[in-house]
Amino acid sequence: MLLLQRLIGLLLMISFVHSDCPISFIPTEVVVQYEASFSVNCYANMTDDFVLNWEGSNDTLENTGEISKSGNATNWEMQLTCHIISNESQCSQNLSFIVYKTPDSVSISTVNHNGPMMEGNQYELQCDVLNVAPVQNLTVNWYKGQTLVNKTIFTDTIITPVSKTSKLQIRPDRADDGAQYWCEAKLELGEEGARAPPKVTSDPLSITVYYDCPIQLNPQRVVVKYDGPVSADCKTYVPHTGMGWEASEGAVPMSKDSLITWRVSNLTEWDIEPYCYINYNKKQCTVTLPVTIYKTPDSVSISTVNHNGPMMERNQYELQCDVLKVAPVQNLTVNWYKGQTLVNQTFFTDTIITPVSKTSKLQIRPDRADDGAQYWCEAKLELGEEGAQPPPKVTSDPLRITVYYEPEITNCPDWSPTTGTSLDSYPNSYSLVGNPHPDISWRRKSSLVQLNVSILFNTYDSDQYEITASNEHGKSTCIINITVEYPPKLNCSGSYEVKEKTLFQHRCEDNGLPKPDVSFYKDGKLIELPYYPKWNDSGLYQFTAINKHGTVNSTFNLTILHAPVFHASQDKFVVDEDSDITLECNSTGIPEPQISWSFKNEIIPTGRRHNILNIKAATSTAGVYTCHAMNQFGHGDKTFKVEIRGKSPNYILIVIAVVAPLIFIALLIYLWINNKSTGSYQVQPANQREMLPLNNGGKC
Repeated sequence: MLLLQRLIGLLLMISFVHSDCPISFIPTEVVVQYEASFSVNCYANMTDDFVLNWEGSNDTLENTGEISKSGNATNWEMQLTCHIISNESQCSQNLSFIVYKTPDSVSISTVNHNGPMMEGNQYELQCDVLNVAPVQNLTVNWYKGQTLVNKTIFTDTIITPVSKTSKLQIRPDRADDGAQYWCEAKLELGEEGARAPPKVTSDPLSITVYYDCPIQLNPQRVVVKYDGPVSADCKTYVPHTGMGWEASEGAVPMSKDSLITWRVSNLTEWDIEPYCYINYNKKQCTVTLPVTIYKTPDSVSISTVNHNGPMMERNQYELQCDVLKVAPVQNLTVNWYKGQTLVNQTFFTDTIITPVSKTSKLQIRPDRADDGAQYWCEAKLELGEEGAQPPPKVTSDPLRITVYYEPEITNCPDWSPTTGTSLDSYPNSYSLVGNPHPDISWRRKSSLVQLNVSILFNTYDSDQYEITASNEHGKSTCIINITVEYPPKLNCSGSYEVKEKTLFQHRCEDNGLPKPDVSFYKDGKLIELPYYPKWNDSGLYQFTAINKHGTVNSTFNLTILHAPVFHASQDKFVVDEDSDITLECNSTGIPEPQISWSFKNEIIPTGRRHNILNIKAATSTAGVYTCHAMNQFGHGDKTFKVEIRGKSPNYILIVIAVVAPLIFIALLIYLWINNKSTGSYQVQPANQREMLPLNNGGKC
């Protein structure tokens, strides 16, 4: 551990400037009351191995994204530094730290005056703020009753407790008799400070105003532009022995009139104090006319202090507003704007009434959102109700700032481009921010190959990609899943075969992203899947594949393999004897079936493909003939019945056929009897024409 700490110390001596350092703090700034506790985290967003360390601390953590620090704020010059060491860099970052203390007391008093005040005279009030820090965050607000009448802002950079004084000049009139003035010390500590800015108020100071002089000024106060005209009336309602105006310009001799006017055409005396006097009741009294002479600035300009060019994010810079030759400075307010937003004000408590030049300063710590922001300042003379309305003001030209900052990828959602799209058309390129504008590079994660942004995607480029945005101040990376989409593709054969009543599983490759919806048609009619075709469903079919990028069609022939099927044909024949008969066995099947015939269980040799059987001169061929059809998917038989009709009967022949044998038998019997008695006879065959007796040498 000791060796590691020494190594850290050595590397920190050569650390990079903090603007390049990938260290951040939560909170970004610590605002804590003196002796109160605080806690802060230092973290780094890095993928490489690294070590975080607080300066002067043994709390060293390796390969962790965060290291915390807590304690009590007991040092006014509190400073915390976080260090990081990695294979690529070694650097440190200082944490902005504000230690504050509320005042021990706040009190109000009059300056060089005790007792009642005279109407129309000028007096000075003083607010004392004891032991407050830091004074640059202090604002003293002046109130009359519940009305804010003035404020004082301090620009000192002292961070230890100091005492401060704010003054307010008043010129009371009779309406102010009994008025209560009070002041408030308020610490404006910014967004990281206490939710309600700490403040301490004084006890009220009640004033008494005497107004015994019986004259009335109209107006009671005048505000005039340098070298401009001015006038005021002095009026009384009581008897008097004389009244007049005393002034270094425009004096009016004593008169017994009840209304006299003081008038100057071109007022050029900065310290003029005219007053009206009256003699009555054997005494003289006076009322002074308050005169404010003002002059708008010759010019108002804005600039940066000790800096030129772009600003670095999170660094502190100082802007300066120069107001030349303005009077009176105690009525001057310098307003600071960023764009159209008022961001600060400077008030001046000087009592100089002649023209002077004044400078107001503004400290800023720009971030990337401020790149291109326009700052400008405005010199405004708040001259009260009697002054010009609206209050005179002069503005500077705007100061446009450029802020350099390291790249950041604010959003990198997954992407689904189509084929032929290039990497540089990534739609979320607007989320790649940085100044100067970052260079963009891509790497394909599966192959760890650096890619040219002009590369065009093909169907095999879906992968995980890493996008990197980099400039001279750092880099940022993000992982994106890119899915390359493309229209449907079909790779089908021209024909398919399937056995009847079995599931048709096509081998047609349908490709596309998103995966296409596939439809199956025959003769323009959609076929529901799964499909179990029948034996007669052979024909031309069509596949259609559709996704959001297109539609593609493919046609093919589908052949249904099936066992033989017999078609309707004549299967019963009744014919005359000796007629010719043709038996036709209509059978189909795929493959084509083999045909054979049989009669009385004996095969008739006809050949394997003869579906027609011819019978010539039918005589003894009556009976049942069977046609046999067979292929590899089955067989079937069809029977044909043949009947033969005989000729019409010849009854004469029938009689002859019946009688002739009887006659022949009778004749034989006769001859036999006769031969036995008279001689011998020889019987010839019946087919001979005559029957002759045997010759025995005698006569009959």
